[in-house]
Amino acid sequence: MSDPTLVKVKPKFLSGDRADLPAEAKALGHHGTAVVEFVIDTDGTVTSATIRTSTGSPILDEAALTKARIARFTPARDSSGNAIPLKFVTGYEFYQSKSNVPGGGLVDYTCDAFTREMDWWDAQHPDRTKKDGRDQLETMLVGFRLMFQPGGAFAGGVEGVRKKSAEHDVAWAAVRKECRTNPADLFIDHFDLTETLIRLSKLAAVQRN
Repeated sequence: MSDPTLVKVKPKFLSGDRADLPAEAKALGHHGTAVVEFVIDTDGTVTSATIRTSTGSPILDEAALTKARIARFTPARDSSGNAIPLKFVTGYEFYQSKSNVPGGGLVDYTCDAFTREMDWWDAQHPDRTKKDGRDQLETMLVGFRLMFQPGGAFAGGVEGVRKKSAEHDVAWAAVRKECRTNPADLFIDHFDLTETLIRLSKLAAVQRN
């Protein structure tokens, strides 16, 4: 395998960079990012693919590997322009709260989907105080509240962080309760940061395209 320090041109996806969320996983509330390690040959084909970081869902991990094994790349090249085999790592995302279409994702995220995903996440991560205790959506929303809302972390220092964290905990508990009793509603209609959710939905679409 080639020394990564010799790589002048990194490989790029030609196909297989995304995997669809399987219907079975969607119904169970499974979600997350499967980090996959590829070995890419000199012709851009994948000779092996393994899970480096699991989603916690065998269904999602297998969906990621299935797509990874048939992916195609432009080959990595050294400083002389020669194609070289290389290990490559990337993540396959499986989230109903994200979309490639601006205005989709969080804007269309249903309370039913939210409740199923959070219930599954809680079963996988019972201690929310740990570093990985919050799922991707909650972590993102806490970050936006701290950084961009009036009176946030930058405005109030340590006390600002505590205040905004407490505000989040109240809002998060409320939306979980309301969504559980109103599964046909949209998540955006029950969470307090409506404008932030719209911004995040558009941002996620841009990043995924």
